[in-house]
Amino acid sequence: MAVRIVIVDDHEIVREGIRTLITRSRPEWVICGEAATGEQAIEACKRLKPDVVVLDITLPGISGLEASSRISRAGLGCRLLMFTMHESERLYKEVREAGAQGVVLKSQAARDLIRAIDILLAGGTFFEPGPAQQNPPNPELRKDVSNHDEDRETRSMMREITLQARFERDGGESASPCRYPGHDGSLSDRAHR
Repeated sequence: MAVRIVIVDDHEIVREGIRTLITRSRPEWVICGEAATGEQAIEACKRLKPDVVVLDITLPGISGLEASSRISRAGLGCRLLMFTMHESERLYKEVREAGAQGVVLKSQAARDLIRAIDILLAGGTFFEPGPAQQNPPNPELRKDVSNHDEDRETRSMMREITLQARFERDGGESASPCRYPGHDGSLSDRAHR
C-alpha cells in the first residue's frame, strides 16, 4: 500500500514546494491531503488516516506544536514531522513534548525532507543533523537518498519558498535573516501565537 502523507502549512507556495519535492523524489507516495491551519490538520488526520504528517510549527489559530500534541493524543498512528524555519535546542525539546518524531528545517528541505520521512516510516526519529540520530532502527529499511542532494533545482525552489514564506508571514516586510528569533527562547512564544 502506498505511503499516505498530509502536508500542513499556511502558505500555499510552501505546500506546493513540499508536494513537488515529495512527488519528484518518491512518485509512489500519495499526498492524500493538505491543510492551512492546525485545526484543519487535526481534522485531516482523523478523516484521512495518513502515515506521515509534515506540519509547520507557525500556523494561524493553534500552533503546529499544539496540533501535533492533539493528533498524538488522539492515537491516530500517524508519524509527525515538524517543518520550520527556526532552529534551537528549546524547539527540539518542545517538538518531542508535542509527540512529534522529528524536525526538518525549511532551509534544509531539499537535503533532509525525504530522508526524514523515510526514517519516520521505518520507526526512527529525526531531530539532529548528525548521522547517529538519523538512522532508522532497522538498517534494511534505509533508502539511498544521496541523489536528492544533487538536485540544484529543488534546493533553489525550496530557498525561494522559504524566503516567500518569511515575506508573507511578516506582512510583506523585508525577509532579512537577522530579524528572526534564534536561540533566545522567543521562538516558542512566536510559535504559540
